[in-house]
Amino acid sequence: MAEKTDIRIRFTRKALQESLISLMKEKPVLEISVKEICERAGLSRSTFYLYYHDQYDLLRQIEKEAFIEMEKIFRPYKNGERKGDGRVTTAFLQDILHSIADNSNSIQILLSENGDGAFQKRFFRNGIESIRQFTEAAGVKPQDERVAEYGFGFFIGGIMSLVQMWLKNGMDTPVPEMAKMIARVMREALR
Repeated sequence: MAEKTDIRIRFTRKALQESLISLMKEKPVLEISVKEICERAGLSRSTFYLYYHDQYDLLRQIEKEAFIEMEKIFRPYKNGERKGDGRVTTAFLQDILHSIADNSNSIQILLSENGDGAFQKRFFRNGIESIRQFTEAAGVKPQDERVAEYGFGFFIGGIMSLVQMWLKNGMDTPVPEMAKMIARVMREALR
């Protein structure tokens, strides 16, 4: 009996998450009500409140799951299992872009104009820390920590802008080509 309950709970939560993501394709979360989420999911508000306090609580759960997925990609690079050179940098970017492309319902919306700015800032900070750990694992030590901090911020901000433009354009550039383009922009900036 517990297994059936677990399946129903997972199904209900998934339906609510998909409903919010679907609505966020149309408008920002600030303009979305619990009532709209429930109507789109075909569930009652009382069912919604069994799992979430409000639409922002639901959004945080979606964001948490997105971070878990991104961490799976960052981990081998952070841990030094893959060393940083031009080819690995491109592979790192490809892994991230493939995850974004494959996770079309959540991460794309979270990074879009209708996504939550707070999530994007956390994503940004996580990206900075990932790049720092990636470069340290590759044996690259910055001469000036302050300049490195700004440099990491510059790269992540630029990458985020390119990814948002790529998403807005319907991912019109294939992932390998996009990863090479981003890596090239990064190399050019370091000259």
